[in-house]
Amino acid sequence: MVCVMRLIRSLLRIEPNSGFERWWKTWDNAAVRGSAIADVIKVWVWAVGSLVLGLWLTPFAFNGGKALSELSATKDFNGMVNKLAAWSGAAGLEDFFKFCWPLTALLLLFPLIEWLRLGNDRVAGNPWGIRLPHHAVAGATSGQAIESNPRGPLYGLAGFVIAFGCFVLIGAAMVKAGSFVKNQGVASLREGIWFDMGLVLVVALLVEIFFRRVILGIFLRAMKPSSAIGLAALMFAGIPFILSGFDNASRVDGETLSAFQLTAILFGGGDLLSRFIVVFFPWFAFGFVLGWARWRTASVWLSSGLLTGWLLVDRLFAKATQAVEIPDRVAAYFVAESVQNGIIPLLGVVVVGGLVHVITHGYPFKRNAEAGD
Repeated sequence: MVCVMRLIRSLLRIEPNSGFERWWKTWDNAAVRGSAIADVIKVWVWAVGSLVLGLWLTPFAFNGGKALSELSATKDFNGMVNKLAAWSGAAGLEDFFKFCWPLTALLLLFPLIEWLRLGNDRVAGNPWGIRLPHHAVAGATSGQAIESNPRGPLYGLAGFVIAFGCFVLIGAAMVKAGSFVKNQGVASLREGIWFDMGLVLVVALLVEIFFRRVILGIFLRAMKPSSAIGLAALMFAGIPFILSGFDNASRVDGETLSAFQLTAILFGGGDLLSRFIVVFFPWFAFGFVLGWARWRTASVWLSSGLLTGWLLVDRLFAKATQAVEIPDRVAAYFVAESVQNGIIPLLGVVVVGGLVHVITHGYPFKRNAEAGD
């Protein structure tokens, strides 16, 4: 319909600033905004669809993997199949879900790209940094574009120092308070430090490119920055929240578990409130800080540095310490089994968010009136 109206306007050679021209611009902007909102809905359809398909596929993969493991005990296969059988024999239900969920998300990502109208040219205001098929034509260029930030590397380093330093102090305080105890992994931290740093850097870059560059870019086209950042943070926090439900699923026989039972376990149970307080809220808050950093600087340098520091502290802390079981349920809300989870880490996220706001104050980041500034 938009194309038809544009064709009529060109054929009639309507003069600029005429009444019809002003009406058409208003109608066209409404159509553009509707297209952007439709893209947001499509992203959520993709997210929910990949989760449902992953839940459906997990019991089949679990049973098939265990059958392959038992079969490999009596029959020799080639090296690749033997390795797969060995992994399947040692893997639990959570491991199979961690394989099936990303697999289904990746498979559904291709039809999502075909479905979205993201555009294939880097034009002003376009939040994408990738080229897409020619028939995936963008209907809108509002939102906030990723800009070339001259202070990008400095922001990335600052973000890393802020997140790493803040959560190292929190972890040290937890150890001092007796919530965690040092284990044998302390002596071996130096040996794998470069591998750990490289791994978390790659993971952080991939996560930020996907969540803050692409997903948040889509959301910024359709709604105010605060709403877009919150919605992207909701999707970001949903991943660890869902995975935390496997503490219940591990007590269930995976061979007789159906997709419906698995769904009920992950999204139900008596510990749902505890999972929201301990897992969801800290991750949601940190996801909001990452989105805020991306919007304030119009780049993913700062958010990537923040996430790298956060992930590295958690990885090193998990190697060097072991959580002490806390019998008091209320006290367990404050300190969980990770430096990322609990009310105390949530307070650390608030401090990190305040520092991010301070260091980005006065940066000439681009605001778009249509994005709801």
